[in-house]
Amino acid sequence: MIPPPRQAQSGFTLLEVIIAVVVLGFVLAGLSQGTRVGINAWGIQTRYSQTAAEMERIDRVLRQLIEQATPPLAADDKYFVGQEHRLELVTRLPDEPQTDPIRRAQIAIGVDANHRLLLRWLPHPNAVPVKPLPPAHEIVLAEGIDHVDFRYRMATSDGGKWKTIWDDATLPTVVQIQIVALSANHHFPVIQAPTMLDTNGSF
Repeated sequence: MIPPPRQAQSGFTLLEVIIAVVVLGFVLAGLSQGTRVGINAWGIQTRYSQTAAEMERIDRVLRQLIEQATPPLAADDKYFVGQEHRLELVTRLPDEPQTDPIRRAQIAIGVDANHRLLLRWLPHPNAVPVKPLPPAHEIVLAEGIDHVDFRYRMATSDGGKWKTIWDDATLPTVVQIQIVALSANHHFPVIQAPTMLDTNGSF
């Protein structure tokens, strides 16, 4: 009598299991690398968006301050004193609604010892103050700043040259601001803000 044929044994051989484990390892490694790249790209995009928003805010505030600078009323008025790394001026506060009474402030812009780009301001008195002024308010515009450079452009009728010190009895026509960060990977664009000195619109 002929014995019946044996049924084939189900399951995987050792070689097949090893190959499957190796392939699975490659797949998991690829997924892990792709996830890491995605997370890094998301982090870079987030930091870029935050940096761009910070630059836009600083640009807007500084432009508003300079565009609303008050021209000196007399030769001895210290309404606008420009230095190479510091600027002092009398202007309107940037976030003040147009419908409110115009409130002038004495502004100082510079970088402190803690590498912060600071905006210090005091209310500008309309007359000689009879009592000491209150402490200045401080607004931190940016941190991690090495220094800030200011340049001031003369009117076209005076030659249109750029100066690093402004002590004239009038306003410059344009103020150029270059903010330099401590990090080499953080670059601020150069800001060129015109004042309202020339009412006919020609510089």
